[in-house]
Amino acid sequence: TNSVVMIDKDKVLVFGGKQVGEEYSPSNKVFLIDFTNSFKPKITELKSMNYARSDGNATIMPDGNIFINGGHSYRDLEFSVFTPEIYNPNTKTTKEMDKAYFRRNYHASSLLLPDGRILTAGGDVWNAEIFYPPYLFAKDINNKTILAKRPEITKIDKEIKRDDVVNIEINGDVSKVTLISTGSTTHAQASESKFREADFTKVSNNKIQIKLDKNPNNLQNGTYLLF
Repeated sequence: TNSVVMIDKDKVLVFGGKQVGEEYSPSNKVFLIDFTNSFKPKITELKSMNYARSDGNATIMPDGNIFINGGHSYRDLEFSVFTPEIYNPNTKTTKEMDKAYFRRNYHASSLLLPDGRILTAGGDVWNAEIFYPPYLFAKDINNKTILAKRPEITKIDKEIKRDDVVNIEINGDVSKVTLISTGSTTHAQASESKFREADFTKVSNNKIQIKLDKNPNNLQNGTYLLF
């Protein structure tokens, strides 16, 4: 009933979950598990979420932060949590976002879309909502909220081989290149949710290069979204 995502090689984050025993409510605790030494994993308690959640969903975002939504703070269908949070694993801080219109409990699902939005759906409610993360917006000179300017990938090979130098044609300024494995989050568990940051070199104003780690233990084969 907790939510787990992999944010780096050998590192996973665990959010909330139901504590053992009917007398105990769900937890708001956050733990980092580092199994670099697989014989002796290191478990570190981080700063807690604002809300206790069981059966919530955690979705990795393109900037490396974690979108946490739904779940309940007592038991299924009771004390549903409508307020999502964005948890920053680097600063160990969380920020509350706008409330959802519908509860998302057991059987709910959450999916990062290729354009950076997040689809939340299901549970015992037969509908869906789309969450627009803060990175999609900016302020203009009059302090009015507008859509942010975003770098655009104009050309890239859809199949990238390990250890190859990959040329990516872009339009706009790039400060970070990230890879997130595809898959959805449901029943509080992320299927194949892995996040990696890729080193890149700026070749020209409209071209960058990346090179994927040749060690398959560091970056597994599969399908990924590149941001």
